[in-house]
Amino acid sequence: MWCLPPKHVERFKNALRSGDIDPMSLAEMSSAERRAVFEKHLGAENAEPINAQFETKLLLKNRQMGYVSWAKKMLGENTPAGRDLISRIERMEKLLSPAEEKAFLEDLTARKLGTRVTAEEAGKIAELSKAVGAAKEANPNSMEYGRAAVALRNYVSEMGRRGERFQLPNMGKYIETAAGISKSAKAALDNSAIFRQGWKTLWTNPVIWQRNARKTFVDLARQFGGKNVLDEVDAEIISRPNHDLMRRAKLDIGGLEEAYPSTLPEKIPVLGRAYKASEAAYTGFSRRTRADVFDKMIDIANKTGVELNDAELQSIGKLVNSLTGRGHLGRAEPAANIVNNVLFSPRFVKSQFDVLGGHAISGAGGSNFVRRQAALNLLKVVGGTAAVLATAKALKPDSVEVDPRSSDFGKIRVGDTRFDVSGGMASIITLASRLATMSSKSSTTGKVMPLNARTRSGEPKFGAQTGKDVLYDFIENKTSPAATVALELLKGETREGGPPTVASTVRGLVEPMPVANYIELKNNPNSANILAAMIADGLGIGTNTYSAKKKKRTR
Repeated sequence: MWCLPPKHVERFKNALRSGDIDPMSLAEMSSAERRAVFEKHLGAENAEPINAQFETKLLLKNRQMGYVSWAKKMLGENTPAGRDLISRIERMEKLLSPAEEKAFLEDLTARKLGTRVTAEEAGKIAELSKAVGAAKEANPNSMEYGRAAVALRNYVSEMGRRGERFQLPNMGKYIETAAGISKSAKAALDNSAIFRQGWKTLWTNPVIWQRNARKTFVDLARQFGGKNVLDEVDAEIISRPNHDLMRRAKLDIGGLEEAYPSTLPEKIPVLGRAYKASEAAYTGFSRRTRADVFDKMIDIANKTGVELNDAELQSIGKLVNSLTGRGHLGRAEPAANIVNNVLFSPRFVKSQFDVLGGHAISGAGGSNFVRRQAALNLLKVVGGTAAVLATAKALKPDSVEVDPRSSDFGKIRVGDTRFDVSGGMASIITLASRLATMSSKSSTTGKVMPLNARTRSGEPKFGAQTGKDVLYDFIENKTSPAATVALELLKGETREGGPPTVASTVRGLVEPMPVANYIELKNNPNSANILAAMIADGLGIGTNTYSAKKKKRTR
């Protein structure tokens, strides 16, 4: 919240006492004129925020009719200038909430929307707002209301983005944008949310999972055909009876998903349409599933007599967010977008820790209800994953590694190809097991080696891994495409071995994962069936193909 710097407070008081700043005169000025007065006495950096606060107070006094009368008196009711000003006042006033409907001033609205608005834009927002109000009054749980709310949101969001375009560019922004484009391009051309973000929901809420998994294929076709799928998804969620509870719970049902931080790849002819279809399927699945699981949790809470205060709702929100692949980064959350361009999916990794830890460190386990649900979720996820691995081991005993210290743990091995059937959680268990036992098992040789090994003379053993190495490898395997390429250039070696080249750098930045996976499978004669592995990877069952002679590629 803005406040006037202490060094200007006394100057402001003196100007008020002397009459240099007259509140009654200010009330009759335009926003620009008031800003000029405040700038003269308090500096340019303080003019707009203090003017916005002044105008907020004017709203409380219902000065709209006074402004209209003043406009008529000064400019004439029937002159072009008078009609324009009166029209501007009458249109802009409807931008605000019902309690503020009688007045509107441009500085206040600029601070609300993050950009300046014209009279035409204000009128459009007023028109859209009226449509939202009418639809909500008719039926707040109808798609008509949801669509109207989405239309208003999209229009205002576009205005905000318009304002951003005129900001002076800086190197940090360029880097962030480039990293986002790279990550979005790498994540395109698949439908991986089904088994990756959805793995935990598959076992905890199978009916919800299968219903939303089917819809992703419809979303892919409709979006590729030119339909705006996500607007319909959002409209349906907004029209739900529990939507206000979702907002209070801070459920992540809006904004960009981590895998798609940039929309610029959509501009590419033909391929952009395929990219947009992938994003729609991924995001649509995530949002629908969060909303559905939240509705179910609220239903259970109501039936068991849980008091749904804000604290309880936010605990449920964190539980559902994590269960659907969206953890909260705590104090690092304000920098989440920056972190997201360094690590591939930091919130997703955090959600894995949350679920495996029973939400003990997520802040969601504050009540008996949430703790009980978290424990049940963990039991179902572990039990379901174990059942899949046990079935594979029964069919082919050497296809499953039971030692959690190996990177093959939680995967089914077919030839040199590993299929991750843990939704990405196995790597966390492996990290914890290695650090707890201070030992590691090779996934290619099967040898168990101690960490921090030393010679008889007490010197560190040459080539032996340390606990630090294990932790670093875990983090390195979670880096974003841009960060991965930067690390390879610094080390002078790619993950596949060999020095970095221009071609390998370009592929590392923009080559979609399905394409890289196909090349990896094709180049290894001992890989699993290429078609089967491509389908599995495209649906979120991550595949890696490597032999003892070649380093593994992780995603």
